[in-house]
Amino acid sequence: MVDTVVLKDSIVIGYFVDKMVLAKFNAKVDTVLAKDYAVSAFPTLVLTDKDGKEIDRIIGYLKPDEFLQKLEDYQNGIGTLEDLLARADTLEDRDMYFEIAEKYKYSGRPDEATEWFDKVIGMGEPTDSLSGESRMALADMIRRAKDYDGAREAFLKIMKDFDGTPVAEEAEIWRAYIYVLGYDTANAITAFKEFIRHYPESEESEWAQKQIDKLEGKAPEAK
Repeated sequence: MVDTVVLKDSIVIGYFVDKMVLAKFNAKVDTVLAKDYAVSAFPTLVLTDKDGKEIDRIIGYLKPDEFLQKLEDYQNGIGTLEDLLARADTLEDRDMYFEIAEKYKYSGRPDEATEWFDKVIGMGEPTDSLSGESRMALADMIRRAKDYDGAREAFLKIMKDFDGTPVAEEAEIWRAYIYVLGYDTANAITAFKEFIRHYPESEESEWAQKQIDKLEGKAPEAK
């Protein structure tokens, strides 16, 4: 699945007309293809060779110029997983290690992702920003595996270890939402209320209140 806004850009349209074949599919409907390419986030663009072998992928939203530059780089072997792994053989770089871990995460290879996220954490301070991002990614992988109890425990530990930082705030809203995923309405409502009490000025507090209203049956009907 690709960001439809980007695909409406005239330069992007021209690129796919002249240089590359674009095939769009709904990963929530075509589950076989989604499973074959381990699509777990939206939007995802998987760049393949003519035989369908993955070169690399783009996760999330990019501006048109960034999007096309990324595609060009990947076609030239720049910034791909293979490229980063080759560089990692001779260069110790936490940011690069994190990028490798993210690539493994979103290509459905959690064991390899965990190995590289652990390297990132081990190279830095336990509560620095990159360690926080890595811990959040590891907790998210537990959530994606639908181990909701394990994910809540992981996010709770992050909340404690990163108390007073934006990482703790993000971990708490995720912990609340996991109760929703597990159909635990009562605890979800309590957790969202706690989040609002802890972070009344957060941009996420309005969203948290909407979740509470929905769970309590107070959400306005769609017109």
